[in-house]
Amino acid sequence: MPAFVYKTQEEYGQFIRLHFARQDIPEQTIVSGILTLKVLRAALPRVMQFLRDDPVCRFTQLTDMTCVHYPDQQDCFCLIYHLLSPMLGRRLRIKLTTQEDVPVSSVTAIFANADWYEREIREMFGVSFEGHPDLRRLLTYEETAFFPLRRTYPVQGSKRLIYDEATGQCVYVPRLSEENRPSGVKLEPEKP
Repeated sequence: MPAFVYKTQEEYGQFIRLHFARQDIPEQTIVSGILTLKVLRAALPRVMQFLRDDPVCRFTQLTDMTCVHYPDQQDCFCLIYHLLSPMLGRRLRIKLTTQEDVPVSSVTAIFANADWYEREIREMFGVSFEGHPDLRRLLTYEETAFFPLRRTYPVQGSKRLIYDEATGQCVYVPRLSEENRPSGVKLEPEKP
Protein backbone atom coordinates (compact mmCIF):
# COMPACT_ATOMS: atom_id res chain seq x y z
CA MET A 1 0.00 0.00 0.00
CA PRO A 2 1.36 3.48 -0.82
CA ALA A 3 2.61 5.55 2.10
CA PHE A 4 0.23 8.41 1.24
CA VAL A 5 -3.20 8.06 -0.30
CA TYR A 6 -4.38 11.07 -2.28
CA LYS A 7 -7.90 12.01 -1.21
CA THR A 8 -9.07 13.96 -4.27
CA GLN A 9 -8.69 13.45 -7.99
CA GLU A 10 -7.06 16.89 -8.28
CA GLU A 11 -4.34 15.95 -5.76
CA TYR A 12 -3.73 12.69 -7.58
CA GLY A 13 -3.41 14.50 -10.90
CA GLN A 14 -0.94 16.97 -9.37
CA PHE A 15 1.14 14.06 -8.02
CA ILE A 16 1.37 12.53 -11.52
CA ARG A 17 2.14 15.88 -13.16
CA LEU A 18 5.00 16.57 -10.73
CA HIS A 19 6.97 13.68 -12.26
CA PHE A 20 7.02 15.24 -15.73
CA ALA A 21 7.87 18.53 -17.39
CA ARG A 22 5.02 21.04 -17.46
CA GLN A 23 4.62 20.75 -21.24
CA ASP A 24 4.37 16.92 -21.11
CA ILE A 25 1.01 17.05 -19.30
CA PRO A 26 -0.32 20.55 -19.97
CA GLU A 27 -3.85 20.02 -18.67
CA GLN A 28 -5.86 18.01 -16.17
CA THR A 29 -9.64 17.89 -15.74
CA ILE A 30 -12.22 15.76 -13.99
CA VAL A 31 -14.77 14.41 -16.49
CA SER A 32 -17.63 12.23 -15.22
CA GLY A 33 -15.70 11.63 -12.00
CA ILE A 34 -12.60 10.35 -13.81
CA LEU A 35 -9.27 12.18 -13.79
CA THR A 36 -8.41 13.12 -17.39
CA LEU A 37 -4.86 14.11 -18.34
CA LYS A 38 -4.02 15.70 -21.66
CA VAL A 39 -0.60 14.38 -22.68
CA LEU A 40 1.84 15.62 -25.29
CA ARG A 41 2.26 13.09 -28.10
CA ALA A 42 6.03 12.77 -27.60
CA ALA A 43 5.61 12.09 -23.86
CA LEU A 44 3.04 9.30 -24.21
CA PRO A 45 5.37 6.28 -23.77
CA ARG A 46 7.08 7.81 -20.71
CA VAL A 47 3.76 8.74 -19.08
CA MET A 48 2.20 5.32 -19.72
CA GLN A 49 5.31 3.53 -18.39
CA PHE A 50 5.24 5.67 -15.23
CA LEU A 51 1.50 5.10 -14.69
CA ARG A 52 1.96 1.34 -14.94
CA ASP A 53 5.13 0.98 -12.85
CA ASP A 54 4.88 3.63 -10.12
CA PRO A 55 3.75 2.09 -6.78
CA VAL A 56 1.38 5.00 -6.09
CA CYS A 57 -0.32 4.62 -9.51
CA ARG A 58 -0.29 0.92 -10.48
CA PHE A 59 -2.46 1.39 -13.59
CA THR A 60 -1.81 -2.14 -14.82
CA GLN A 61 -4.77 -2.48 -17.19
CA LEU A 62 -5.54 -0.65 -20.40
CA THR A 63 -9.31 -1.14 -20.46
CA ASP A 64 -10.09 0.78 -23.64
CA MET A 65 -8.56 2.90 -26.35
CA THR A 66 -10.50 4.88 -28.91
CA CYS A 67 -10.27 7.80 -31.30
CA VAL A 68 -12.42 10.77 -32.30
CA HIS A 69 -12.10 12.63 -35.61
CA TYR A 70 -12.52 16.44 -35.69
CA PRO A 71 -12.03 17.34 -39.38
CA ASP A 72 -12.20 21.12 -38.77
CA GLN A 73 -9.22 21.20 -36.38
CA GLN A 74 -5.52 21.16 -37.20
CA ASP A 75 -4.88 18.26 -34.82
CA CYS A 76 -7.88 16.40 -36.17
CA PHE A 77 -7.55 13.14 -34.18
CA CYS A 78 -8.01 12.77 -30.44
CA LEU A 79 -6.78 9.46 -29.01
CA ILE A 80 -8.28 8.43 -25.67
CA TYR A 81 -6.80 5.76 -23.39
CA HIS A 82 -8.71 4.41 -20.35
CA LEU A 83 -6.58 2.91 -17.59
CA LEU A 84 -7.57 0.94 -14.48
CA SER A 85 -5.69 0.35 -11.24
CA PRO A 86 -7.41 -2.70 -9.72
CA MET A 87 -5.13 -2.59 -6.65
CA LEU A 88 -6.17 0.97 -5.80
CA GLY A 89 -9.65 1.05 -7.37
CA ARG A 90 -8.86 4.08 -9.57
CA ARG A 91 -9.56 4.92 -13.18
CA LEU A 92 -7.68 7.38 -15.36
CA ARG A 93 -8.21 8.79 -18.84
CA ILE A 94 -5.32 9.93 -21.06
CA LYS A 95 -6.03 12.15 -24.07
CA LEU A 96 -3.72 13.28 -26.83
CA THR A 97 -4.19 14.91 -30.20
CA THR A 98 -2.40 14.30 -33.47
CA GLN A 99 -2.51 15.30 -37.10
CA GLU A 100 -3.43 13.02 -39.97
CA ASP A 101 0.11 12.37 -41.18
CA VAL A 102 1.92 12.33 -37.81
CA PRO A 103 2.34 8.88 -36.23
CA VAL A 104 1.77 8.24 -32.53
CA SER A 105 4.12 6.03 -30.50
CA SER A 106 2.69 2.57 -29.93
CA VAL A 107 2.11 1.49 -26.32
CA THR A 108 2.06 -2.26 -27.12
CA ALA A 109 5.37 -2.75 -25.29
CA ILE A 110 3.72 -1.36 -22.12
CA PHE A 111 0.19 -2.77 -22.52
CA ALA A 112 0.05 -5.85 -24.76
CA ASN A 113 -3.69 -5.51 -25.41
CA ALA A 114 -3.08 -2.14 -27.10
CA ASP A 115 -2.11 -4.23 -30.14
CA TRP A 116 -5.73 -4.79 -31.20
CA TYR A 117 -6.91 -1.31 -30.27
CA GLU A 118 -4.17 0.34 -32.32
CA ARG A 119 -4.85 -1.92 -35.30
CA GLU A 120 -8.54 -1.06 -35.20
CA ILE A 121 -7.87 2.69 -34.91
CA ARG A 122 -5.40 2.50 -37.82
CA GLU A 123 -7.98 0.71 -39.93
CA MET A 124 -11.03 2.80 -39.04
CA PHE A 125 -9.46 6.28 -38.73
CA GLY A 126 -6.10 6.12 -40.51
CA VAL A 127 -3.98 7.08 -37.47
CA SER A 128 -0.56 5.46 -37.75
CA PHE A 129 1.34 4.00 -34.79
CA GLU A 130 5.12 4.12 -34.76
CA GLY A 131 6.77 0.99 -33.40
CA HIS A 132 3.68 -1.22 -33.65
CA PRO A 133 4.67 -4.84 -34.43
CA ASP A 134 1.83 -5.63 -36.88
CA LEU A 135 -0.63 -3.11 -38.37
CA ARG A 136 -2.54 -5.55 -40.58
CA ARG A 137 -6.26 -4.87 -41.00
CA LEU A 138 -8.79 -6.62 -38.76
CA LEU A 139 -12.22 -5.73 -40.14
CA THR A 140 -11.90 -4.65 -43.77
CA TYR A 141 -10.05 -5.79 -46.88
CA GLU A 142 -6.42 -4.78 -47.40
CA GLU A 143 -7.44 -2.97 -50.61
CA THR A 144 -9.88 -0.68 -48.79
CA ALA A 145 -8.86 2.89 -49.61
CA PHE A 146 -11.05 4.76 -47.09
CA PHE A 147 -11.45 5.06 -43.33
CA PRO A 148 -15.06 4.31 -42.26
CA LEU A 149 -15.12 6.13 -38.91
CA ARG A 150 -13.79 9.46 -40.11
CA ARG A 151 -16.42 12.17 -40.12
CA THR A 152 -15.69 12.86 -43.78
CA TYR A 153 -16.93 9.38 -44.75
CA PRO A 154 -20.34 9.59 -46.55
CA VAL A 155 -23.22 8.49 -44.33
CA GLN A 156 -25.47 7.36 -47.18
CA GLY A 157 -24.53 5.35 -50.23
CA SER A 158 -25.74 5.95 -53.79
CA LYS A 159 -28.25 3.07 -53.66
CA ARG A 160 -30.88 1.87 -51.24
CA LEU A 161 -32.44 -1.53 -50.65
CA ILE A 162 -36.20 -1.94 -51.21
CA TYR A 163 -38.63 -4.83 -51.52
CA ASP A 164 -40.01 -5.20 -55.09
CA GLU A 165 -43.50 -6.70 -54.83
CA ALA A 166 -43.59 -7.53 -58.56
CA THR A 167 -40.57 -9.86 -58.35
CA GLY A 168 -40.90 -10.77 -54.67
CA GLN A 169 -37.25 -9.89 -54.04
CA CYS A 170 -35.18 -7.23 -52.38
CA VAL A 171 -33.43 -5.05 -54.96
CA TYR A 172 -31.06 -2.09 -54.93
CA VAL A 173 -32.37 1.09 -56.55
CA PRO A 174 -30.60 4.43 -57.08
CA ARG A 175 -31.07 6.90 -54.25
CA LEU A 176 -32.91 10.02 -55.42
CA SER A 177 -31.22 13.32 -54.74
CA GLU A 178 -32.21 16.88 -55.55
CA GLU A 179 -29.90 16.85 -58.59
CA ASN A 180 -31.07 13.62 -60.28
CA ARG A 181 -34.76 13.37 -59.36
CA PRO A 182 -37.41 13.65 -62.08
CA SER A 183 -39.47 16.85 -62.08
CA GLY A 184 -42.65 16.54 -60.03
CA VAL A 185 -41.19 13.92 -57.65
CA LYS A 186 -41.09 15.15 -54.10
CA LEU A 187 -38.36 13.83 -51.80
CA GLU A 188 -39.59 12.49 -48.47
CA PRO A 189 -37.47 11.45 -45.52
CA GLU A 190 -36.73 7.74 -45.44
CA LYS A 191 -38.43 5.68 -42.77
CA PRO A 192 -36.13 3.69 -40.49
